[in-house]
Amino acid sequence: MTGSGLIRRMVVVFVIGFLPAHVFSDPFDWLMKISKAAADVNFIGTLVYTNNGEIKTMEVARRIQGGLMQERIYSLDGEPREIIRSEDKVWCYIPDQNMVVHDYRQVTKSGFPIILPDDLDQLRQNYGFEEGEDARIADRVAIQIKVTANDSWRYGYTLWADKHSGLLLRSDLVSQGGEIVEQYLFADIEINGVITDAQLAPVSNADELRLFGNSEPMPESFESSEWSVTELPDGYRLNHHIRRMSPMGKGEIEHFVYSDGLSSLSVFIKKTSQSQGEMTGLSRMGAVHAYRTRIGNHLVTVMGEVPAETVKAVARGVQLNTG
Repeated sequence: MTGSGLIRRMVVVFVIGFLPAHVFSDPFDWLMKISKAAADVNFIGTLVYTNNGEIKTMEVARRIQGGLMQERIYSLDGEPREIIRSEDKVWCYIPDQNMVVHDYRQVTKSGFPIILPDDLDQLRQNYGFEEGEDARIADRVAIQIKVTANDSWRYGYTLWADKHSGLLLRSDLVSQGGEIVEQYLFADIEINGVITDAQLAPVSNADELRLFGNSEPMPESFESSEWSVTELPDGYRLNHHIRRMSPMGKGEIEHFVYSDGLSSLSVFIKKTSQSQGEMTGLSRMGAVHAYRTRIGNHLVTVMGEVPAETVKAVARGVQLNTG
């Protein structure tokens, strides 16, 4: 489960107490409930993100109304940052850099990946699942599910879901050695209350900021491509293939998204030139690893919430089909 960002695994503060273990028939029942709650449940709360000793706090509000999702994420510490998302648009407000970036949401539809019954056999091939103990998180009873990766190409997860709504209250991304790579958790949360228009409106004034972004969406593209990815970890399948304009106005980007049902990888391909001077090699931001390399006059970037060796291996398998 990844990347786009910040809200994709909704989670919560830390466990303040333990209750007797909850018995349920199958961890997959809870995965399905978490998946459904990500698309159906209204909430507002304080989300705490921890990575490599760094702690960030955000206010997050989400409303599902008439089948449409609206969401606001607002940083509560550091430089002001604000993200406003609707079903098909996203606005990123960065006041200290005098900019607002507008783009169209063409890939992700909710925070937690949509899990369908047909996915379960595939998930069992790549992950192990077991029940955990109930916990008290943000003053709510939460059900624990432990998801262990069967190989070194992906991370595992420890998830805590609200017992009544299924909403994900806490999520730990876990390495093969059992270390917590990244953690999201709610310090407080109100579920299924009334979310007003004011709670979803930006504090920042877009009229005072310089606007970047796309004026209209690029059509989704599922036709054949000149590019292919020949090296993928077991279980990863192509979910989306789109062509879109860069929101910063630097040309067209071809974007492939691969998923194993829980985690995902993105491959971005952009025509460029040596004179533009983009850095290549491995980089990391939080739990997201990215690897950039050049193929002819194109810059290829592979990124995802996966181990470093995974993005490097996938990047080695990106090919331009000249025949």
